[in-house]
Parts: sequence; structure tokens; C-alpha cells
Amino acid sequence: MTLLFILVQVWHAKSGQEEKKQERERQLKGLALIMSVQSGKVSDDSTRVDSVTYSDEVMRISYTLTKVTKDEIDSDEFTKDARALAASAFCNEKGLGQFVKSGLSIDLLYKDSTRSPIVNFQIGKSDCL
Repeated sequence: MTLLFILVQVWHAKSGQEEKKQERERQLKGLALIMSVQSGKVSDDSTRVDSVTYSDEVMRISYTLTKVTKDEIDSDEFTKDARALAASAFCNEKGLGQFVKSGLSIDLLYKDSTRSPIVNFQIGKSDCL
């Protein structure tokens, strides 16, 4: 009888963890869907969100800088500034902040007005410390 009780407790603990993981996946897929609906819209006067997708603990967000080409910017300086801004925004944001702090990675791709890649980097848990 004791063995049966222990087995039921172990099964219940494992099924609870799986339910939490599935709920997290549903929430992240939902957030990506909501964010992707806004794709194509200009987030400010010079930046457009192209796409937002989620899969396997990675949210991928692609932006286009609509008013500059790659040759017009210092990519090292842009990367430094964009990374700092993204870390601040995604770590403190009410929607994604809790997920980033618990393991979600945000993969950001920036392209210029000719759709040439400028920089690609990730924001993760370590950026939120």
C-alpha cells in the first residue's frame, strides 16, 4: 500500500511539471502570435517589425531599419546600443521578462533598408542579471 502511495505521488509530481511546461509553451506561442500580428507595422519612425516566431525556448524577432543602409552605420556601435536597449526592454517587460529570466532566449535580427543583415544577437537570462 505504501509503495502504491509513493508511485501515485511521483506520477502526480511529474504530470504537474509537464502541465506547467505545456502551459509555458502555450503562453509563449500566444505572445509570438500577438506580436507577429503587428509585423509589418513601423514600431517607431525608422524601425519595422518584420516577423516574430517562437519554437523550442527561442523567440525570433526580425526588424528592418527603414531609413538607413548598412554602410551608413557603425555596426559595432549599433550592436552595443541595440543589445543594451533590448536587454533592458526584454528583461523588464511585463510580457516576456518573466520568461527571459526563466530561460527564454530572444534572437534578434536587424536588417537595413535594402534588407541586408546588419546584426544578429541573442538576449537571454544572463543578460538580465
